[in-house]
Amino acid sequence: MLRYLLVVALILIPCVSSQEFMLFADDCYKAAGSPDIQISAVNPVIDAGMPSILKLLVANDGRLEALIPTGFSGSEDPEGEMREEMKAADALNVVVEVSSDGALWPVVQRRGMPLLPAGSHAVLEFPVIVDFNASGCILNVNVTYEHQIDAKISKGKPVQLYVPGNANRSIPLEVRRSERLRVLHVDGELRAGSNRSLEIVIKNQSPWPVRNCTVRLIASSPIRSSQPAVWVGDLMPGEPALVNVWADVERNASLDQYRISCLINHDEGMERLTFPVRISRGSSFITWIAAAALLALILIAANRVIRTGGLRRRSGLRAARRRRR
Repeated sequence: MLRYLLVVALILIPCVSSQEFMLFADDCYKAAGSPDIQISAVNPVIDAGMPSILKLLVANDGRLEALIPTGFSGSEDPEGEMREEMKAADALNVVVEVSSDGALWPVVQRRGMPLLPAGSHAVLEFPVIVDFNASGCILNVNVTYEHQIDAKISKGKPVQLYVPGNANRSIPLEVRRSERLRVLHVDGELRAGSNRSLEIVIKNQSPWPVRNCTVRLIASSPIRSSQPAVWVGDLMPGEPALVNVWADVERNASLDQYRISCLINHDEGMERLTFPVRISRGSSFITWIAAAALLALILIAANRVIRTGGLRRRSGLRAARRRRR
């Protein structure tokens, strides 16, 4: 009967699982099951040119498929052996390593954990940087681990036999393009029928220098600019630059808020940044005439006051002279 049970166990075990089986001489039980490592990205969309945290979900979908008695009765602790055999689907000494095709640079390439039990999962964080010009990239993930293929109780302590395991996955990542340069501030109010300079503060928000920058204002009616591109030079990471550009506003422009752009050319291409401006009411010709007339009246009055004061001072001097005589 014992031989029959052993033969049945040895037939069933390969059918239940494809793992390699090994029996200790005094095994009472044999577990069928092994880890099943699944890998996926929690956030498969990352920003181009910006430091990001890529989160990987590492799950152990392995399960114990069967616990088969061997028919032997030599174990000193059959129940203890049974408990240890039920850990066959756990993954131990798990190491997750990532790499890419060059468009993505992992700041940290390796993470580890001592245990990933069957039916559990863990989220591991990998700081990465993606090239500004990347539109997509592939993340290669390799997971190595150990798992138990046999266990027994010897002198009251569990003794396990481990073998290495491996899982691989290539995960496509979507890259969300981000602006390398950004308009921080615009100073200057446009008036209908006038032209004036706009002060634009542009910042390099990338971790790399942007070389040989020029800025040109791009606008349409009622705002126009005939000024050629303004030389800015090199923008270091995190460095802001103040740029002055001239804008002409049509006389009949509506008093409203408009969106205009500046085109920035540099060694690696060009970027178009859009920002809002507001047109306010300009001073009319009659208003300028009235202001000029008022200024003239003020000057005439001031001149008269000065002359009157001078005559009085001279009259006072003459009176003093007469008394002395």
